[in-house]
Amino acid sequence: MHSQDSVIKIYDRWGRIYDIFFKWIFSEGRDVAVDMLDLKPGERLLEVGVGTGLSLPLYSRRADIVGIDISSKMLEQAADKVAKNNLKNVELQVMDAQAMDFPDNSFDCVTACYVVSAAPDPHKVVSEIRRVCKPGGRIVFINHFKSHNRVLAKFEELINGVCKHFGWETTLDLDALLRANNLESEMTEKVNIFDYWRAVLCFNTKK
Repeated sequence: MHSQDSVIKIYDRWGRIYDIFFKWIFSEGRDVAVDMLDLKPGERLLEVGVGTGLSLPLYSRRADIVGIDISSKMLEQAADKVAKNNLKNVELQVMDAQAMDFPDNSFDCVTACYVVSAAPDPHKVVSEIRRVCKPGGRIVFINHFKSHNRVLAKFEELINGVCKHFGWETTLDLDALLRANNLESEMTEKVNIFDYWRAVLCFNTKK
């Protein structure tokens, strides 16, 4: 498991070069997430782990967008995109997704792209997402989750140590994560190169 300080250091290092490596690799996933969210005018969206802000120009300008990230260096790049695209509907904040400052039921929908498996405690992130999302609100995750193929799952376990150095885990189990947080998948779609990542839509049926 990553420590919080190590996550910050890793993604601060990624800040200036992240787009070079990941803009094209993750582009399909960003498009699918926007489609799944079906963001409507006047709604308020939280993007958890907004990173360098690659998804921000894709959202409706008639909705209010709040993007948070633990890395100030990543947010510097996001702020540049906000300025260049004149995104007056976007607010950015440095914040720990495991302990958000927002009141309960603050957002109509929440998205977390490529962030849950990068957090020291994925369950805390999902729990916080549920807390700040309104009852019945839409939640979209895009992440790599542990494969159901036994051979591939074993391979993921073997490479997990290497992947941790780049800032993410390869062994996070989607079904266990959702079940532990009282969420159910309404729609799942494989995305990105080799269909190795999954976009998952849930509704926040609070219990």
